[in-house]
Order: sequence, then C-alpha cells, then structure tokens
Amino acid sequence: MQHIFTYGSLMFDPVWSRVVTHTYTSSRARLPGYQRCCVINETYPIAIPACDAYIDGILYWNVNAQDVTRLDTFEGDYYHRIPVNIELANGAVAAWVYALNPVYQHVVDYRPWDVEQFSQTGMTQFLQRYQGFLT
Repeated sequence: MQHIFTYGSLMFDPVWSRVVTHTYTSSRARLPGYQRCCVINETYPIAIPACDAYIDGILYWNVNAQDVTRLDTFEGDYYHRIPVNIELANGAVAAWVYALNPVYQHVVDYRPWDVEQFSQTGMTQFLQRYQGFLT
C-alpha cells in the first residue's frame, strides 16, 4: 500500500474514480519544493522542482498495488512516480507523486495551472479525451 499525492486532474473524483478500482481515504495536503505548471496544449498540469514553492493537493492513503499500476499507466511517459515528503495539517508523511519526467521538459508551459478553471471547464474536455480508463 502506498500513499499517492495528487495535484491535478486526479484531485477530482470524476477523474480519480475512472482510474482506480477501489475507494480510498483522502486528505488535503501540500507538496513543498515543487510548482504546478500547465502542459503545452493540454488541460492537465505537471509538477516541476522549484525552491520556495509548494503545491496544494490531495493525498490518497494506502492505495493498493493494482491501482498504483493503473495510475502509472494513466500518467504515461510525461511523468515518473517519485518519493516525496508531504505536509499535512498535523505533520508530514512519506508518499509518491507523479512529477515531470525530465526528458519531457519541452512540454512544460511555465504558466501556473488554474485549479478552478479545470474544475469549471477543463475537466469536461479532459474526461471526453480520457474515457479509456473506465475499465
């Protein structure tokens, strides 16, 4: 079982529940030392290292190996799963995050990703493009 920190489309249940097959407890959390940026011509973000920055997101607790494999597939080549320390309201915990795979630096649009815009309009577009993860 692994804790998975999410900061983009997977923070939203309509996306998360299409990828994983089980239900997990979640908590608001923060990833220090990273910034969330747009991906060129996409509705989803990427996390890149950045001093004095942080990303607010959702931590899913005790994700089973089958669902981690599904998440690995979903995230694709742009991302790699790396170990990080996540800050919670009552302390810190070790977890995994899908951050930019450095060989894909060219896909980063350094504008901040807008969570609210994704929630209002981007998620619909995203779900239309990624229906294959319903199985």
